[in-house]
Amino acid sequence: MKRVLIFIITGFFICVTGVQAADLGEQIDFYVDSTYDLYSRSQITATLKAIGNNVYFYVEDDYWNKLNGTYKNGLREELENLANEFDTVIYPKERAIFGSEWSPGIDNDRKITVLITQLVSNAGGYINTFDEYHKSQVSNSNEREMIYLNSVNIFSPHNKSFLAHEFQHLISFYQKKVLYDIEEEVWLNEARSEYAPTICGYSNVYRNSYLASRVDTFLDEPSDSLTEWKNNVDDYGVASLFIHYLVAHYGTDILTSMIMNSYAGISSINQALTDLGYAERFSDVFADWAVASYLNNCEIGSEKEYCYLDSNLTYQRLHTDYSASYSGFPNLIVSRSSSIKDWAPYWYRFRQGTSQQTDKDTLKLEFASLDNKADFQVPYIITDQNNQTTVKFFDLENQQGTIYIPNFTSLNKTVLMIPFNQYKEKGFHNNEPSTSFSFTASSVTDVPIIEDEEEDQPIVNYPEGSLIRAKGGYKVYIINGNYKRWIQSAEIFNAYGHLRWEDVIDIEPEELSQYQDAWLIRASDDRKVYEVNADGTKHWLNMTAEQFTISGRLWDMVYIVNSYERDFYTTGVDVMF
Repeated sequence: MKRVLIFIITGFFICVTGVQAADLGEQIDFYVDSTYDLYSRSQITATLKAIGNNVYFYVEDDYWNKLNGTYKNGLREELENLANEFDTVIYPKERAIFGSEWSPGIDNDRKITVLITQLVSNAGGYINTFDEYHKSQVSNSNEREMIYLNSVNIFSPHNKSFLAHEFQHLISFYQKKVLYDIEEEVWLNEARSEYAPTICGYSNVYRNSYLASRVDTFLDEPSDSLTEWKNNVDDYGVASLFIHYLVAHYGTDILTSMIMNSYAGISSINQALTDLGYAERFSDVFADWAVASYLNNCEIGSEKEYCYLDSNLTYQRLHTDYSASYSGFPNLIVSRSSSIKDWAPYWYRFRQGTSQQTDKDTLKLEFASLDNKADFQVPYIITDQNNQTTVKFFDLENQQGTIYIPNFTSLNKTVLMIPFNQYKEKGFHNNEPSTSFSFTASSVTDVPIIEDEEEDQPIVNYPEGSLIRAKGGYKVYIINGNYKRWIQSAEIFNAYGHLRWEDVIDIEPEELSQYQDAWLIRASDDRKVYEVNADGTKHWLNMTAEQFTISGRLWDMVYIVNSYERDFYTTGVDVMF
């Protein structure tokens, strides 16, 4: 694990002291953080063992002296490889997204210092912002842009990921503290660092990757609060998966915008969304992510918002289980009270189990919170016996709401409720309060309010091949049964001689939403099925027909297109099973 040590000093000095370029073999006394040091030391001696264009690698002498000749030679080689990796991959790729670290910085040397030292076993590395201040301000400052890495991991395949993670922290310090004199929220600083290895390509091969380890961590504790930071391994799993979802849906520009604006935490994400032209707020993204973490199905939702999009993060690898499940309706009545931290989703499942005919065929689900710090959102998912799935939200008034699910027992439906509280938006720490809530689930006969169980069917059945568009919108879709497919450009539209712009029918947005989005295509002369993304890329579904079906995809969603359209899209990475 990694942690950024924050030391707040008013009146930040932007001045530098001159240093001479270091030579191999140079020996330096460094201050270290005793809470991370394996032997609780506060100072160690280290020697410069490798130099890159942008980095120095120092190795703690006590650690070095314990190694035999073979390991010393291996360590030299590993550090040379790390220096090259930093210069050619980590340094340019992270700076392109996150911006620059403080350079030449406090030491007037554009190279950063990496110290390989003996840390406690659960620490991958850290930075200490004390080092960014003069000794006149902080007596134990090393007066360098500096990263500390655990010697135990130096031969690990994840060593590049640890270095990439910590380098983002150095950049964040400059972008937020030096330029704007603001403190970044720890959870978001860590989330950006969790994405740094992916920027550098270290998750491209998923098996045994840094990302794969974070997915395992997340699935062990998916209801850990995103914003409360105890510096536990669970915190990193949640932060990693949230930021991967966010970037997959809003692009790496969201990272650039959030780190370079003059806000911190949730406010910086909201400002970035605004600057990039999105109407969604952080709370909207969080709600979609909470649903996606359970469903992870790109066939549900109008904008693929209920899946991770990343070809490495498929349903087979990433989907949360329910937090609690209740069955036995219509005879069962469930009444529960609980409490949760802000920005921590829970998944409560209500299911019939087997179809039954009963006069109590409607599930009544009530949610309420009387807590003075309650500001809940409650998405819920309805799935019937034919695996038709819809996502809705409770309409809460004074933090209370009731929904009714008709034909719950007769159609063997499953309902999943995902409450989360969004009261606090800044100033998070390591021990946030919890907010109480309660819910009741029961089967009833009389239904004052009925959910429209036919809502997934079109209001008007337009003939196959019809062209429709929402009133006031610009996206033109072509209809095939209950599916609609967006024709992404005028060039594609004009490549079909039978399509005419004057045939486009303008309909109400609500009517358009009744059709399910389809984004699978196959050229008439090609057996390959591709998934088309909104960014104009196509991705071959590199899997067998059986795997296609197991993945939850439907053959009815595959549109037959001409070769011009197939070749119009840019080829992206394959989608693997």
